[in-house]
Amino acid sequence: MGKIKQYGRTILVLILMICCMADYVYAKDSLLIIRLEDIALKQAVDGIRSQIRQDFLIVEMIVNADTAENEISRKMKDISPKLVVLMDNAAISLYKKFRKGLPDSSEAVPSVSMMASFMDIMIRDIKNAAGIFYEVPVVTSIVNLRSVMPSVPLKKIGVVHREFMEQSVKTNREYCKKENIELVSQIIPGDDVKSYLEKALNRLRDQNIDALWIPNDNKIVNASLLQSVWFPFAGQFGKPIIVGVEVLVQPKFKFGTFAVIPDPFELGVQAAEIIFDIRDNGWKAEGRGIEPPRSVFKIINMEQAQRLFRIDKEKLSNIDKILQ
Repeated sequence: MGKIKQYGRTILVLILMICCMADYVYAKDSLLIIRLEDIALKQAVDGIRSQIRQDFLIVEMIVNADTAENEISRKMKDISPKLVVLMDNAAISLYKKFRKGLPDSSEAVPSVSMMASFMDIMIRDIKNAAGIFYEVPVVTSIVNLRSVMPSVPLKKIGVVHREFMEQSVKTNREYCKKENIELVSQIIPGDDVKSYLEKALNRLRDQNIDALWIPNDNKIVNASLLQSVWFPFAGQFGKPIIVGVEVLVQPKFKFGTFAVIPDPFELGVQAAEIIFDIRDNGWKAEGRGIEPPRSVFKIINMEQAQRLFRIDKEKLSNIDKILQ
């Protein structure tokens, strides 16, 4: 009996050793996701998890306006991630502050940034970085909008922007030309945004634009300016307004007409593919550039569209969200 017990204990020890060895062999690389608390960002995380949870140990760090860069430093030391995913402009800015505190000789952990405005500008100074644009080219919105509003001429589109967006607007202008659409712009110089904004919008209206495109710039589009400038202008404009976030298409605001935005979950799936590519490239992200989003949602403010414009209801099957 004693020999049997001894034999059993030996087998148990061997099993435990094999399990430990298996855990060692198949230990997962750590991945850190830094983001704000937000439903769309969570959906993007779900998209990432759906693809990589078998290969990576995923750790999320929820940040806010009070989070300091030394908290990022502690988290990085705790988990030693092979790659960092940065979601939203605030998370990217916080990570950049953390990176500035490191010596120049420190290893640049690869990062993938997403769900942020002006991605090319945001990650320009981050080493070993890749990203996905959040902005969808305005021509995509215009082409889809005119398919459901055939009676509305959409040949001349206006945009107001700050100076730093000049190259982005130029790129969008080239895209529009291919669809025989003219993109005219008014630049807001300096910091006196409200004064210049009102003047710029009036100049565009005087140029008889067919629609207005509003990029995602919170210096131009924020709660204060929406109430004091944008909403009053929209009430008098009476033409389609193309925006880049869903909230501004909500009928209660009587503002945005149409939006084409990336699908957050699919953005996560797209980010996961980039993560695998970076891993397979020896954890190097340089040279990848910034990808456009591959999957989008088309959203229309139906209440406004029916009230102001004629809608081809047969084409509404191509619209993902109809808000009334």
